[in-house]
Amino acid sequence: MLRIIRTISPLILVLIFQMNGHAQGKSLLWKVSGKGLTAPSYLFGTVHMICKNELSFAPAVTTALKSSKAMCMEIDLMNNDDHNKLMAMIMHTDATYSLRRLFDSTDYATLNRYFMDSLQFNLASLDKAKPFMLTTLLLARQIPCNEQDIASPDRELAAMATDQKKPIATLETMESQMALFDSIPDTAEAAMIMHIIRDIKANDKEAREMMNIWKQQDLDKLYQLVIKAPDLKNYQNLMLFQRNAAWVPQIEQLMKKGSLFVAVGAAHLAGDKGLISLLRKQGYKVEAVN
Repeated sequence: MLRIIRTISPLILVLIFQMNGHAQGKSLLWKVSGKGLTAPSYLFGTVHMICKNELSFAPAVTTALKSSKAMCMEIDLMNNDDHNKLMAMIMHTDATYSLRRLFDSTDYATLNRYFMDSLQFNLASLDKAKPFMLTTLLLARQIPCNEQDIASPDRELAAMATDQKKPIATLETMESQMALFDSIPDTAEAAMIMHIIRDIKANDKEAREMMNIWKQQDLDKLYQLVIKAPDLKNYQNLMLFQRNAAWVPQIEQLMKKGSLFVAVGAAHLAGDKGLISLLRKQGYKVEAVN
């Protein structure tokens, strides 16, 4: 379960938060050049979880990674020694907190029945868990394969970079990402959870469509699907746009040191506040690699 939580944290941010923006094209790989860069760098838009038998990278992606001097990703997914720290972050320490109290009796019964039927455990065992944990488990369930058959494209790319002895930089920490979720009221997250449960078939269908579009490398279509998500619209600036803006100067500094391969959630690339547009506004040439 902890492996899934580590992997899906960025996925939630990618799938839920976006707004209207400029069309970008049918590519997930973008070359960044100009403004004094001595070598091109690359942006690659990922999803964070997919079935192993569906995971593959276009030759252009692996070539771009191989030609880069370093890799950059959202958070460190290669460190497997943080289980205790992660557990502390996803559990409430307030003695008066109860997950059950976030739901009325009818909704809690519905939710518990779903977890019993689909995931084979009683919510009573998670009564000190933050709503984030339930959201994580629900979204992981939408990946149409068993947990042991789930792969993380980010982790696979990081493993390639490690094999190639490339340094890997991160844009955020696990703590900073969890702080974003902590800033959303528990009651709001509980309402989102019930929205997922009440329309589980439609949400499953959308998740499947999202994966298919990613495999087709259709960033525009992926973007249009993402912006339909109504939940958390009041938190888009916090969860997406502020993060994109904070990443740009970090990416610029890393690109100045040499060719960089940046792998982040695909929705972070698109829109007039996405990384592609923001880097263009800084004077870089950003073009699709097909």
